[in-house]
Amino acid sequence: MKTWALRAAGVAVVALVFMAYLQPEFVVDLANRFYMCF
Repeated sequence: MKTWALRAAGVAVVALVFMAYLQPEFVVDLANRFYMCF
């Protein structure tokens, strides 16, 4: 059960890094929205 969760987390991290490489402004905006929730 943990293996698929770890795999999903790894894929999410890789996707975020890839998106950050392609569109830095988008990730900064996303981080700001996430930060505003707390």
